[in-house]
Amino acid sequence: MSAQELRWNLPPHGAAIYQRTWQQETSAEPKSADHNVPGLDQNSAPVVLSDELDAKGMQTTEPVLHMRALFPLVALNLAFVKPCKVAVKLNQQLRNAAMNAEAEYGPLSNSGEQTIAVTLGPGPKETVRLPGNNGGPQISGKIIGKRTIDRTNGRVASFTAKFELNYEFQNPARIVHLDATESWTFDKVLAHGDAEFRSMVTAGIRKAVAALRTELKSQLGQPLKSGGDPHFNIRTGQLALLLLSLVKGGEDPSNELIAKGYLELRQRVIEGTYSLACAILAIEALYTPPSEAQEIREGRLKTPIPRVLSGGDRALVTEWTKAMLKNIDERVDEASIRRWFYGPGKDFDNSNTQYALLGLYAAQLCGIDTPAVLWTTAANHWLRVIVPAGESGSPLLVTHTDLEKQQKGGKTRTTGTKIPCAGWCYKSDEPPTGSMTCAGISGLSLCSSALRTLKKSPLKLQREIDEALRGGLLWLQRNISVRYNPGPEGAWSNWHFYYLYGLERACELNQIALLGDTDWYFDGAMELLLRQTKEGTWDSPENTCFGLLFLKKTALPAITR
Repeated sequence: MSAQELRWNLPPHGAAIYQRTWQQETSAEPKSADHNVPGLDQNSAPVVLSDELDAKGMQTTEPVLHMRALFPLVALNLAFVKPCKVAVKLNQQLRNAAMNAEAEYGPLSNSGEQTIAVTLGPGPKETVRLPGNNGGPQISGKIIGKRTIDRTNGRVASFTAKFELNYEFQNPARIVHLDATESWTFDKVLAHGDAEFRSMVTAGIRKAVAALRTELKSQLGQPLKSGGDPHFNIRTGQLALLLLSLVKGGEDPSNELIAKGYLELRQRVIEGTYSLACAILAIEALYTPPSEAQEIREGRLKTPIPRVLSGGDRALVTEWTKAMLKNIDERVDEASIRRWFYGPGKDFDNSNTQYALLGLYAAQLCGIDTPAVLWTTAANHWLRVIVPAGESGSPLLVTHTDLEKQQKGGKTRTTGTKIPCAGWCYKSDEPPTGSMTCAGISGLSLCSSALRTLKKSPLKLQREIDEALRGGLLWLQRNISVRYNPGPEGAWSNWHFYYLYGLERACELNQIALLGDTDWYFDGAMELLLRQTKEGTWDSPENTCFGLLFLKKTALPAITR
C-alpha cells in the first residue's frame, strides 16, 4: 500500500479505541482565573468512528471543537502523509478566541513515524467576538508531536504531543501559560454487534446507577414545599429524573433507598412543567412491564400495555396532569394551539413543550383522560414553528428490524419522496439545533401516537405530521454528530448530553436504527462510555441521568404509521 492509499481500516459502524493520557500544568495571575482558559475543561472521547470518516476513509469530517481536540484530529488524519502545510479548520468558538492554526507534516519514515507541528497565531483583526466573553483570549504558541502509522492495519498506532500555549486575556489583563503533554495509544477495534461492546454498555450502566444512588442519598430530606424558593421545582424535577433513571436503569423500586425517594416525591408540591413531566414519567416507570419495549420492537405487541395505577398514584398523576395543562402559553387560543412554558404565562419554549407532552403521554398510558383536542393543538404548534433548513431530499432510515435483515445480507432501506428539510429551535426565528429538532420529532411522534390510540387522527393532520417528521429526520441525518449538539456553530458546546438523550428518544420512538449511514446508538454509546468518569458520572447529576437513559434506550416505541 502506497502512502497515498493510506486509509482507515474499520468495520462498518465500527470504532478504533485509544488509551489516552494527559498531563497539564498552567500558571496564571490570579489563580482563580485558570478555569476560564478555553478548552482545558472540555474533551471528546478518544475514538475514531467509521461513521465520521469522509468518503475516502482518510480523515474525520468532525470539526475542531476545542483545544483538547485540535492535535488529535490533526494526528488522526491519514490524508497527509507527505511533507506539507495545511490550515486547520476551527469552529467559531475557537475563531472567536482570535486564533489561526496551521499544521506542518514532516516526511513519513519507513517505520511509519511522522512529525507534526501545529502553530497557533493571532486571528484576523476583524474577528467577531462571542457575546459576553469579554473579548476572549488571544491564543499563540505551538504543539509539537509525533505519530506512528500502522500501514498494515490501516490506522494510527499512537501519537504524542507537547502543548506550549499562551492565552492572553484582555479583561482582566493576564496571561495564562499552558504546558501539557497528551498521548494516545491504539487499544482495540469494536463494532456494534461485538460482545465486548455489549459488556462495556452493561458496565457503564452499572457504574452510572451506582453514582445516581449516591446522588439520590444526598438529595433526600429537602423541604416538601417551595417556601418561595425559585429553584425548588428544579430540584424536584431533578429528584424525579433521578428516580426515573434509576428505575429504568434496573433498580428495584422496592429497594429502601428508591422507596424513600418515591415517598418524598409523592409528598412534594410540584408546579413547574419540567418537574411535573419528570414526576409523571417517574410514577409511570413503576408500572411499566420490563419486557414491553422489546416486545413492541419485535412485533409481539402492537400497542403499549395500559398501566394500572394504585389509587394514590392515580390521584397524584391526575392532579399533576391538571397542573400541567395550566402551564400553557396564554397568548394563543388553546382551541387551536397549545404550547408550554415553565409555568402559566405569556411565553413558551420547545423544550418545556416537549417535556409536557412526554408527561401527558405517560399520563395517557396510565389511563388519565387526555382528549384528542390536546394532541391536535399540540401538533399544530410543532407544525407552525418548524424551520425550513436546506434543500429537499429523502431521508434514508433503517429500522431496528431492517438492520437485523441487513446484517444477515438483506437490503431493506426505506426512503420516500423528496420532502423539505426542516428542524426546530428553542423558541422561534432561530436556526434549528439538534436538541430541539429531536424535541420536535419526539413531540410530533407522541401526538401522532396518542391520536392513533384514541382513534381520532384526522387524515390531513396525519399527513402533515408525517411530512414534518421526515423533514426533521432528514435534518438530523444531514447534521448528526455525537460529539456536540448540532446547530449554530457558536453554540456547539451547549446541551450536549441533553441532545444525546433527545436523539435516543427521537429515534427509539420511531424505531430507527440508522440515520443514513450513521449508527446513532453505537456512536453515541462510544462517546459516552469513553468519557464516563471512574465514578460513573458525566459532568453533573442531570447529565449522568441523560447518559444512563441513552445507554438503556428507554424510550418506548410509539405507534405511528
